[in-house]
Amino acid sequence: MMEARMSDFWTPETVKARLAEAADSLRRLPSARLKARLTAWPDVVQASADAYGYDDAAMRPAAPGPAAISRMDEALDWLFAIEAGARRILWARAMGVPWRRLEDMDGRSHVTLKRVQDRALAELASHLNAKPKAKMPCIALHSRNT
Repeated sequence: MMEARMSDFWTPETVKARLAEAADSLRRLPSARLKARLTAWPDVVQASADAYGYDDAAMRPAAPGPAAISRMDEALDWLFAIEAGARRILWARAMGVPWRRLEDMDGRSHVTLKRVQDRALAELASHLNAKPKAKMPCIALHSRNT
């Protein structure tokens, strides 16, 4: 998919891809609410169709690996380098919120919101490129070696 090495520079596109990966990793983390059960009794079957499994199986996506969780933590830290309004727009777009819904929530047009997103991505990329090279991550996304 995307590779970030110490010799590469961060671009707005690579920052956007990393934020999208972070949102996906966060979405795939197991919820703590699912583990908390009030009773050890099995669920009561209300209909015969439920008893025989005629409905579709509910499958959760696989949990992210440790490397993906580390990249998610790192990307979430990046968001604090920009102002709160731009942070909210960047994270909403990384989570897949449509522009129309963002327009309703924010009150500005999608063209203005896209400009805010582009400016924030460029600001984050320049912030990451300004970091010392020793602190830059040397990873390959979706690699088994990480």
